Amino acid sequence: GLTYPDACIGSMRDRLLLSALWPYIAFLMLAVAIACHSLTELLLSGRADNLRRDLVRATQSRLIYWAILVAYLVLPSVSRSIFKSRLCESYDIDAFTGERRSYLVADLDVLCSADDDEYRGLDRYFWAFFVLWPVLVPLAFLALLLSIRSEVRAQQVGPLAKACRFLWRDYDPGFLFWEVVDLSRKLFLASLVLFV
Repeated sequence: GLTYPDACIGSMRDRLLLSALWPYIAFLMLAVAIACHSLTELLLSGRADNLRRDLVRATQSRLIYWAILVAYLVLPSVSRSIFKSRLCESYDIDAFTGERRSYLVADLDVLCSADDDEYRGLDRYFWAFFVLWPVLVPLAFLALLLSIRSEVRAQQVGPLAKACRFLWRDYDPGFLFWEVVDLSRKLFLASLVLFV
């Protein structure tokens, strides 16, 4: 929920694009800030001889950590916005004939029909962002945890495991994947329950 009406942003398509893409823009700005900070640290430390290698090493771990944190924090709200682009409500149009029409709850100007151009356009964006957020983000977290599983169990944490610590440090090594399970639960509670 924003503090101003959704209609102020524009069409439902614009709102969907904004809600699904703002975390990437925020992360890019954060990445630039982290890279500038790392560059400044290296230049001030006087270790400019291997600047490129040291800069990449200093920045990479921080970027992974912050990417995971940003994705984790915004995933439920972004997913909810994505699912709102499919949530329709049926209304009586004519009480005598029983005719009903379904409209998008998030934007009552959009008729939920294959004949409506705006609704058809939203469908493409919905499926793209559905794959990008509620499907790929948990799968990416799972892939990261699978790749560091042996390091965590052996208690020999490398740079990638350290960068991913937000996902596993609160759990025993036997429950390494619990955060992905809990994230799926949060997605269900925040998004899919709209359709129940």
